[in-house]
Amino acid sequence: MVLRRLLLTGIFFTCCLSAVRATHIVGGDFYYDYLGNNQYRITLKLYIDCINGRQNAIDSDREAIIGIFDAGTNQFEKQFIMTRTAPERLNKLNYECVRPPTDVCVDGYTYQRILTIDPGKDGKILAFQRCCRNNTITNILYPESTGSTYWIKIPPTTLAPGNNAARFKELPPNYLCTDAPLVFDHSAYDPDGDSLIYQLYQPFLGATQDKPRPDNSDLAGYLRNPPFASVIWKTPYYTYNQMGGNPGLQIDRKTGELTVTPTTVGQFVIGIKVLEFRNSVLIGETYRDYQFNVKHCTFDLISAFAAPVYSCSDTVKFQNKSYKAVKYRWNFGDPTTEADTSHEVNPTYVYPGNGDYRVTLKATNEVCEDVYVTTVRIRSRIKLNLGPDLVFCNGVDRFLDTRCYDATKVEWSNGMNGPTIRARDTGLYKVTVFYDQCFATDSIRIDVDPVNFSLPRDSLFCEEVDMLLDAGVGGFKYRWSTGPRDTSRTLRVNKPGWYWVRVSNKYCFKLDSIQLLIANKPDIGPYWFVCNEFEKVLDGGGRPGSSYLWQDGSRDRYFTATRSGTYHVQVIEKHCRSSDTLTIENPRIDLELGLDTHFCDRVSKELYAPAFMRRYTWQDGFDQAVYQASEPGTYYVEVEDTNGCLRSDTIALSMTRSPEISLGPDTSICSRMGIDISPGEGFARYVWNVGPEAGKSSIFVEEAGTYEVEVTDDWGCTCKASINVKVDPDALPNELFIPNAISANNDQLNEVFPFSFLIEQPEFRARVFNRWGEKVFDSNVDGMFWDAQYQGEQTPLQAFIYLVEYRGCDGNFRRKSGTLTVLK
Repeated sequence: MVLRRLLLTGIFFTCCLSAVRATHIVGGDFYYDYLGNNQYRITLKLYIDCINGRQNAIDSDREAIIGIFDAGTNQFEKQFIMTRTAPERLNKLNYECVRPPTDVCVDGYTYQRILTIDPGKDGKILAFQRCCRNNTITNILYPESTGSTYWIKIPPTTLAPGNNAARFKELPPNYLCTDAPLVFDHSAYDPDGDSLIYQLYQPFLGATQDKPRPDNSDLAGYLRNPPFASVIWKTPYYTYNQMGGNPGLQIDRKTGELTVTPTTVGQFVIGIKVLEFRNSVLIGETYRDYQFNVKHCTFDLISAFAAPVYSCSDTVKFQNKSYKAVKYRWNFGDPTTEADTSHEVNPTYVYPGNGDYRVTLKATNEVCEDVYVTTVRIRSRIKLNLGPDLVFCNGVDRFLDTRCYDATKVEWSNGMNGPTIRARDTGLYKVTVFYDQCFATDSIRIDVDPVNFSLPRDSLFCEEVDMLLDAGVGGFKYRWSTGPRDTSRTLRVNKPGWYWVRVSNKYCFKLDSIQLLIANKPDIGPYWFVCNEFEKVLDGGGRPGSSYLWQDGSRDRYFTATRSGTYHVQVIEKHCRSSDTLTIENPRIDLELGLDTHFCDRVSKELYAPAFMRRYTWQDGFDQAVYQASEPGTYYVEVEDTNGCLRSDTIALSMTRSPEISLGPDTSICSRMGIDISPGEGFARYVWNVGPEAGKSSIFVEEAGTYEVEVTDDWGCTCKASINVKVDPDALPNELFIPNAISANNDQLNEVFPFSFLIEQPEFRARVFNRWGEKVFDSNVDGMFWDAQYQGEQTPLQAFIYLVEYRGCDGNFRRKSGTLTVLK
């Protein structure tokens, strides 16, 4: 059994018959996929006549040059190149019971590339252009010089971040036959699940005969910028009659089902697009520009019937147009019953009411079995209701919705079209909804009946409120905020506050309110008694916008009083003036016991409270003005004057013992051997009777004398100590430094050996020997100092041996020897 299922889906392409010489590109597809981080995979699919155009395709279209345009300015930005895959032979058929032609051949080529594209704030347009079309095309003018444009728009990320383009699912048939119905599922797939709507459109022009394939060097100069121009239809064809037929070419806007029964042999350029919506916002469009080839065919069997696309009655008569059929089986697609079948040639079926019904006719003969499926839409009772008439209180702004979104045509009395319009004026709105010959009408009247009034502006009274409130318009209903009985146009009021009134007619109401105020009067007086120091902020009162004038000329709302005297303020609130006065009496007690004090070793301080007070109360009950403090502690006194004013003060007296220090007993030191003296660590301050060492806790002493120090602890208490140091001239340091060079050159440096000062120790002796052991100097014979002379002459510049003997500070006898060099 051979079935002809016409529910094919996918990418439209067309081909050319072998008898026609034409440009090899006859159709195409263009879409993109988002990969993340502004990376897109761009896909272009072209379909080639592999009989007439294959060699041209092999030679010239190995690469596709794509232009990128800014979608906001339509200006060219740059280009890129995509390379193609090997061809794929396409064998998509529409008819099973037909003797297929042998002169139809189509190859498909796929171009792809991954690019980084920033859509920016307006998006980007990608376009590929080619020229020219077959010169035998039936439905457009000048086909031999008419090119084609395949393009897609990437929306800005602010509109549709990470969007993927919709793409058509499957390929269509290679050819169509006259008088044979086509029912083709032309739906698309959207990876993001966005809502899709299908429409016919007028295909776009492309490149020119002079430059049929713009190349790298002249892409910007030859590629057409968007918006792209459209082809020119040849009479009688137009966008909604692109190839004739009975019935003509139609596409279901929701499902994408394409139907046509061709009646004319020829080649027809067809345009179909899918619109992509996200949250009811249009974010993208995918276009198909392809060529249908229609020819006479030889069939062994055709299943076909005629029925209205829209029926205004529940009863539908089906006209069988099958060819060479012997048996028939109908299924009328009624979901309410299983008895919706028939074997009649031209049956009649009564549907249960409005709905879309899928009707199937299976026709058979001894050779084939063929199936034809189409949809019958019953619109016997069109649900159309604009609702009751409307009355607006102010301006008119209302959406009128027929809710007939699948209607073939909707006409409004104001000349507008579409299932929904926006009404902004009063009047009678009539609408007619068409489903082909089926129609329904409804109307709605829109009027305005406003309530316009206003109460007087808010009012200020200087003393008392007395006002007649008037809504200002008559003939309405009134309700005041003062109670349900106050329903007159006017209202007498004598209290400050907010008042509102509701004024209404049959349809509308309006509220307005008024505030009645009494000017605020300042209240700062009249008299205030306060003891001692104070700070009082006086508030002039009043409301925002009031002005002030105080006794000293200041103009702020607030005034700070700190002493006795008379204070006056005048407040001006709009046309009202008011004032007030305050007298402040402020006796003050001058009581100051002084700062907290620390004593060393003993406390002694007289504390004085002011004289002539009515009462004195010290911390221990003492009741006189002067208090003698002799112990550490906290002392407190409270006094009361003759006005009854109180004042108190406190002082803390503390005491510590002065520090005790010692530098040790008087001592004697060896010549050239010092000692450290210190009173100890941890004091706040050290003062010595020697200059540079004054602030240190210890000093180094080498000279004889009396050394004194004064220390101060953290409380400020002091203590002094001293020591007498003597120097023993006969005692030398245990470790005596002996120089190893002498320079007798009269520069006053190292002129003599061993020292430049006199050694008074009797045991001290220094001797010098030359290299042969001859003694050249002996302090016991030649005196204390050797100046490098021997027997009245300068010794040679050479090394000598010295021997020094002395008694140390510890009383032990010591001997030191070494090399002595005479230098120039």
